[in-house]
Amino acid sequence: MQTIRELSKNQDETIIPNGYTVNGWSSILSHEMNVLFHALCHVVPKYRSKEEIKQALLQFKGLQSAFSQLDKSKFKSEESYKGYMQRLERHKSFLERSGFKYPDTLDEAIQLFVQWGLVLDKEDGWDVPVTPFPDVQDLFKLKEEERAALAHIKLEALIHPVFSKLVLMLHEKDENTFQLSKAELKEMLQVNDAMLFEVLIKLTPYLEEPIVNMQDIPDDEKMEFTVVWERIYEDFLGTKDPQAIQ
Repeated sequence: MQTIRELSKNQDETIIPNGYTVNGWSSILSHEMNVLFHALCHVVPKYRSKEEIKQALLQFKGLQSAFSQLDKSKFKSEESYKGYMQRLERHKSFLERSGFKYPDTLDEAIQLFVQWGLVLDKEDGWDVPVTPFPDVQDLFKLKEEERAALAHIKLEALIHPVFSKLVLMLHEKDENTFQLSKAELKEMLQVNDAMLFEVLIKLTPYLEEPIVNMQDIPDDEKMEFTVVWERIYEDFLGTKDPQAIQ
C-alpha cells in the first residue's frame, strides 16, 4: 500500500489521492467532510501525533465552524443557509441508509474516515492511503441511479487525462486535419481499444465531422478527421484565442 506520508517525503506539494474522486467520495460526502479530507491530506505529512494533526486542522477556517458548530452568520443570506442545510440533510440521509451516523464533531468525522479506510490509524498518528483506495460502491447501499452516476464519474475521471493528452499531442503538430490509424493512436496514448473508443467519442464534438462507423474501421486503416480548435479553446480555456493555449 502507498500512503501520503511515504509519497510526501521528497516533495512539498499536497497529494490528494486520485481515488477520492474516481471512487465516488467527493460526490457522496458533504462539503465539510470534503474540506476535512483535503485538510488531512495537507497536514498529515507535516505532523506526527494525532494531537498535532488535530490542532493543525483547526487552523482551517472551513473546519472552525464545521459539524455541530455550524455558524449561521457565516452565510451570505438566509436562503444560502437553508440551501446548505437541505444539502446537508441529504448527505445525512445517505449515510443513515447504510447504517452510519453523520458526525457531530471533528473527532467523530475522523473516526468515520478510519472506519471507511480513508484514513489509516497508526496509533501514534494518522496516514492517508493513496493506492489502493476504498470504493464507495463497496461500503454503501446505493440506489440504481446513484450507482449509474458514480460509474459515469469513474469513467470520466479515467477518460479525461487521456483525452487531454490526445489534445495536447495533436495541438503540438500545429495542424487541423489528421490521418491516423487506431493502432497509431493506441500507441501514442498507451491505451486499449475500449479506452480509445471512449476518448474518440469525447473528441467528436470538437471535430468538423464525426468519424463514421468508428468501431468498424480496421486497426491499421487511416482515419481522417479535422479538429475545430476554436471549440476546444472555448470549452477548456474560456476563449477562442488560439494563443491562450501556449
